[in-house]
Amino acid sequence: MANIHAVITNPYFKQPPWLPEVNYKDTVFLSRHSTSEDAVLFLTLLCGYIDIDIEQKPEKVFKQLLKRDEVPISGGIAFADEERLIAPSCCCGLEDWQEVYKSVLGRSSPWLGHDPYPSIEYSGDHVKIWSDDFSGKWNKELSGEKRKALFCISYEHAELVSMLKSVRTDLMDFYEYSFEQTFHMVGDKLKRKLFSQYCKWFKLEGTI
Repeated sequence: MANIHAVITNPYFKQPPWLPEVNYKDTVFLSRHSTSEDAVLFLTLLCGYIDIDIEQKPEKVFKQLLKRDEVPISGGIAFADEERLIAPSCCCGLEDWQEVYKSVLGRSSPWLGHDPYPSIEYSGDHVKIWSDDFSGKWNKELSGEKRKALFCISYEHAELVSMLKSVRTDLMDFYEYSFEQTFHMVGDKLKRKLFSQYCKWFKLEGTI
């Protein structure tokens, strides 16, 4: 069964020294089922992306994060079935996940990154997410070998829209069930303040 996931990608920055070291992975899924290791990688990527000194004490790191009204962080929406995954590519950010929702709702193709260039094809009530630029719009020099490697994951349009709306819940659950629980060395008041900023960063306030 096809599904989607909110993800961060390539969290290959130095990890905070005041946390247990965890194994890196290319793609980290964010939801209520995320682990403490996922939360460590999320914070690692976040601080690395916006150049926050992780050598500081945890409270100082969190206070530095509170000062940021906006944050970029590599990731976005990943599309998956039982065997395959189409992750967001380079220059795609989780902070823009609602742009994917709005584009699919309006049946246009959102920016999903480059090299490769994931893209979307609409046909009636059906939607195909392609692993690279199937139409040649973004990558006019797609080699024959890469074209042969193209694959797609299919959805019903209404089903995909509903899944994308649920990303808001997944991101809020990630903070509550994984992120907040992992950083027990930071006071609850500070974590609540950061949650407010987190909701602003990822446009989780209100409804969509």
